[in-house]
Amino acid sequence: MHSRRNDWLRTFVLVVFCLIWVAPIVYIVRVALTPPLSGGVEVETALGLSLDNFRAVLARPELLKALGNSLVIGIASTIIILLIAIPAAFVCATHEFRGRETIEAWILSTRMLPAFVVVLPYFMLFRTVHLLDTLIGLIVMHVIVSLALAFFMLRSFFSELPREILEASTMEGAGQFRTLFSVALPQMRAGVVATGIMVFIFSWNELAFAFTLAGGAVKTGPVAILSFMAFQSVQIAPLMAAASILVAPIAILLIVAQKSLIRGLSFGAVKA
Repeated sequence: MHSRRNDWLRTFVLVVFCLIWVAPIVYIVRVALTPPLSGGVEVETALGLSLDNFRAVLARPELLKALGNSLVIGIASTIIILLIAIPAAFVCATHEFRGRETIEAWILSTRMLPAFVVVLPYFMLFRTVHLLDTLIGLIVMHVIVSLALAFFMLRSFFSELPREILEASTMEGAGQFRTLFSVALPQMRAGVVATGIMVFIFSWNELAFAFTLAGGAVKTGPVAILSFMAFQSVQIAPLMAAASILVAPIAILLIVAQKSLIRGLSFGAVKA
């Protein structure tokens, strides 16, 4: 009886949590499907919904270009971060050497300050090296900001690998790189996928650096949807339609990769 009551309580809490989490998304989509008050050809359903706002948003080439920029920046920064973080996390997780704690503390320090605190120094630095309003500049910035997240996620995954497997590989004559790519990575493929997804999501949603260091010729998706907000007016329905389009790729990515993401995030908690 007590166990059944706990199950009902757990289910109730999960349902309430899901409703709270889903409510803003439902509101965004519902407002985006609101028929325009005037102008345009309305395509309405029996529920009084319209796709006019989505058609109007997708007809704006600057938004499509911004989404393309976000995709390029997200993929490029994710690949670069993984190429740097994987060997660094492997070495720090499996080797004892002088200065390791100092290096890890320095990497962690890059995530201690809010974005709006460090954005001005980065703005002055990027202006000096002529990287303002460029794709390369935003890629570099996203690599700098997300590298610590990827490093500590991967380090925790590498720390959970059985040391016997790594020692056996070394005894067989395999070098560090062969041990990493032939032994360690196949064991934690899901962890690498989960880390890559988290890094890509941050890059796709990032606004502070994209707005400050670019926002002119080079805009990302979050910066582009700000164009629907004027000084004294806000185009609510088109803004919600643009937000829905911005959220859709991440939602699809999470649905497609949910098994790998869950397996990767629980890698350190459940051992095979």
